[in-house]
Amino acid sequence: MKIKVLSYEVEVTPRRQSKGLRLRVVPPNGEIKVSCPPRTSVKAVEQFVFDNLSWIEKARKNVASSPLSDNYLSGGDRLILFGKAYEIVERESNRFSLTLDNEIARLSTPKMATREQKVDFVKKYLLSVAKDFFPPLVAYYEKVIGVKCAKIGYRFMTSRWGSCNVKSKHINFSVLALAKSKEYLEYLVVHELMHLVYPNHGKEFKSAIRSIIPNADKISKQR
Repeated sequence: MKIKVLSYEVEVTPRRQSKGLRLRVVPPNGEIKVSCPPRTSVKAVEQFVFDNLSWIEKARKNVASSPLSDNYLSGGDRLILFGKAYEIVERESNRFSLTLDNEIARLSTPKMATREQKVDFVKKYLLSVAKDFFPPLVAYYEKVIGVKCAKIGYRFMTSRWGSCNVKSKHINFSVLALAKSKEYLEYLVVHELMHLVYPNHGKEFKSAIRSIIPNADKISKQR
């Protein structure tokens, strides 16, 4: 369901597990989303959004200045990989290919390729990078923490960089997280694996992460 509060369009999602109202501003375009208990009135949601307008404004500005807003996948002209921005330069070719050279990403595409086909190829390229990058890190930190995940999945999530299903022991990483620094991605791997020991984000969870990555609190705040 979508509602309008002043000039803002808000997507509202009732969820049984929700104990209260939760507000998110989702990159790369700054969509406003609210989750709430099933019987929450529209009026209550409107008031909740209205009470948080200053926070929404600040969050949307942060989203607009984040790497994802300029990312090729979201309409920009840059490829952001491991915290470094590459200007995409397109050229005609018989087939799709992508090579990185200093600060240039040379994207070769067939003459009649559409923007959608180009984006799809870049997604496949980034997915292949993710599949090469994450498994060795996961394997290393599984031994450090003393856990074992059952499966690593990859999605193009924008609302979160990773997730962990404690019951199935499946861990998912957002391919878009590759825009972050390698330092942050290492923290992300530890964060998700640590959920196999501590399902929540309590003091013990945070302390355990800091025992492995001492400056985890600082790293976690990187945009």
